[in-house]
Amino acid sequence: MQRYLQVWEVVSRNTSVQRISLTVLILGILVLAFCIRLQGRERILDGQFTSNDAYLYYWQAQTISKQGYLPAVDEYRWLPNGRDNQQLLSLYSYVLAWTHKIIKLFFYKISLYHVCLYLPIICFVIGLGILTIFLTKTYDLGFATIVAILLTTLPGTIDRSTIGFSDRDAWCWMIGILAITTYLWKEQMQHGKRRWLATAIAGFTIFLGGLSWEGFGFFLIVIMSVELWKFCTTDAEDNLKEYIGWILMFVPWLYLISPAYRGGYGFSTHVGPLMLVSPLVILALKSIKYLCLRFVTELRPHSRKFTWGLTLLSISIGVIYILGQYKTFAMTAFPFKENRLMQIIGELTDPDLRYWVGRYGSIFVLGSIGFIAASFQHWKWNAFTLALAFLLLSTTVFLHHPITHWIGHNSANLFFLASLPLTAIGISIAATRKQTSKNELVLLATLVWFLLWVSLSRSGKRYDFFIGVPLALGTAFLIRYITASFNENLKFWGRTLHPKLITALFTTAMLTLLLFWNPVGGHATRSLHIAKKQNIYPENQNIMHAYKWIKTQLQTDKTIMAAQWDYGTQLNVHSNVKTVTDPDHYLPHWVHLYSRHVYCAQSETEALYFLKTHNVTHLMLTHTDIIAMAGKASYVGSDFFFDRHFNLYPLLYLPTAPGTQYALAPQRQPIGTWTPNTDLTLVEIKGQSIKELTATAHFKNEETEQIPYVAFHGSKRILSEQTDKTKKGGMLLTFDTKGILRNAFYVPEIGWNSIAFKLFIRGEHSEVFENIYTDNSNGKNRPPDVQIWKINYPEHIKSHPKYLATE
Repeated sequence: MQRYLQVWEVVSRNTSVQRISLTVLILGILVLAFCIRLQGRERILDGQFTSNDAYLYYWQAQTISKQGYLPAVDEYRWLPNGRDNQQLLSLYSYVLAWTHKIIKLFFYKISLYHVCLYLPIICFVIGLGILTIFLTKTYDLGFATIVAILLTTLPGTIDRSTIGFSDRDAWCWMIGILAITTYLWKEQMQHGKRRWLATAIAGFTIFLGGLSWEGFGFFLIVIMSVELWKFCTTDAEDNLKEYIGWILMFVPWLYLISPAYRGGYGFSTHVGPLMLVSPLVILALKSIKYLCLRFVTELRPHSRKFTWGLTLLSISIGVIYILGQYKTFAMTAFPFKENRLMQIIGELTDPDLRYWVGRYGSIFVLGSIGFIAASFQHWKWNAFTLALAFLLLSTTVFLHHPITHWIGHNSANLFFLASLPLTAIGISIAATRKQTSKNELVLLATLVWFLLWVSLSRSGKRYDFFIGVPLALGTAFLIRYITASFNENLKFWGRTLHPKLITALFTTAMLTLLLFWNPVGGHATRSLHIAKKQNIYPENQNIMHAYKWIKTQLQTDKTIMAAQWDYGTQLNVHSNVKTVTDPDHYLPHWVHLYSRHVYCAQSETEALYFLKTHNVTHLMLTHTDIIAMAGKASYVGSDFFFDRHFNLYPLLYLPTAPGTQYALAPQRQPIGTWTPNTDLTLVEIKGQSIKELTATAHFKNEETEQIPYVAFHGSKRILSEQTDKTKKGGMLLTFDTKGILRNAFYVPEIGWNSIAFKLFIRGEHSEVFENIYTDNSNGKNRPPDVQIWKINYPEHIKSHPKYLATE
């Protein structure tokens, strides 16, 4: 301990040593962040990624590398019309392609695939470095270190920035941090050339973000909130020219370059208003205030009241716009979740308390408390309403499921919605403070960042990646608030401990507990596990074998493959064939049409009309499509009354009566909109031979009926008699090579007669569907994982425009 104290004294007295220590510490944290996210590289096979969306950006980057640009229409996707690339914000794909071209000049063995693999880690580390430097300059090294260590180790900031994830999240995270920090950095500068340069950089960064992602406008709102704060708390508009220069760096160029900003539709409908209108509204407010106060002298004594009046008017107009656009929001904005396709996507599901604890340990609690403490520290009792609002917001988001269980879904949503305007009111009251506190704009930006992304994360797990920054800052605020009382020297082992040393020791102890002690979170104990255990897409290597077979055995330039949307861009990349739908969800209604008229089709003719309209030549189905995704796919494919909604219900063993081979009952299903209830209560199976079993189903209305079955004995398919003559569905049985029943599923009538089930499981189809590929499961005796059919259309099957409808 004495040696530690001696080292501290040497470091604290020597400025050069302090700078070297600062540099080494920051670099060490960045290296640690890189190494953590590099874990699991050996699990990623060549050509694969750990996210499905990565294939889209890889595909686009390949196209840009070959053609030099992204064509207006991608004729390999969303056939027969093609994908309108002009509605995409594809800067990330260009960055991938251009980065590869530059690197290839010096390292010719580096492929575009390698760039896609590693760029997420590099973007995260750069963003972390920018944030750390900014916080060091704004606060101090200790504050910045807390934030950097938390962001490095939090599982919530790891999974979407690891090697192979290769979505644009880390890129947008980096650009968002750069945009906000450069803006706040220039706010700390004196007027002059350096401030103008920082203003230009901040505006240009917004321009890059606007070309990268439809949701980047939420980062812009953070800056707009700071501008609105300045607008309401100053009597004159001294920086109007600076603001005009800032918006000129991105508003006109986004409008001119991207058609999505001039006439967006689908998921790009509200990109223009979000990115272009909001800064122009602030400009209009600033201009009106400037002109009125300059030429209407009677208003000058009432400038604050006039300013607040303008602000309330603009906010009212914004609320009216949102209410007027509710229908389009409901179908194109995921938080409303009126679109059934959005409801089944895993990364858009609601997070529960276990999810928050697993990804953020106790940081989501400490960060929320830290915001309340920091608000009181900056704005005293003016922050009381804001503190209540943040308490309500944090509670209704992080304890969403428990609160819903206690008071009901509608009441929980009502409290959450009430917290949003209450937060706005709280910020407005805080803006009436009499004295300006140091770094209050940084706190304000962090509060708004937290408000926006936490609110979005309540309805979609994928967006919690962006709340790591405010939570880490909130935790640092809390630790700083506690250590502010350490202002006296302390005697220890005959030496006098400086308050800075006491603060450093306390902070180190706190971080150690938060990182490694499970009772208070211990999130760092899960960091490496999260990085190593990312899912690989496709998860089943037999699907990869099918992709390779397609590429080598079919005429890829003439092949149009219909498959579940999950496999669309994977087929583009690995098989170089054309597809109908993909994870881009460009036309959600087409996914509904495919699910309804192909997957859930009740006749071959119905399926053929859809397939012919989209010029499909081949159909691919997988084991996962049938067994695991039936409930979700049929949910999307059903009408308003769920006419084709079904599931494959797993059956569990029950004690058997004499003479009964198996007694099976439906396994209890998790509550979910895509898991319909079943009337089945019991299935009794009699018979010794798999070929001659008798299955008797018992239902809740005391009705009993003999139902057909399909059995797989190893990889051999066995059909019972009269598989078509059933009104109660049938069963899927899987036996191992020794004849032992391993899995059993009950299939309702609508699923039993669906084309997907008849093709893949029952193997019953006409010569129209010609099976050309069935994987051998690597020689194992079990049902196939992938099957592909060539479609031989009868002459009477013609295209029909209803299968090209977009809504």
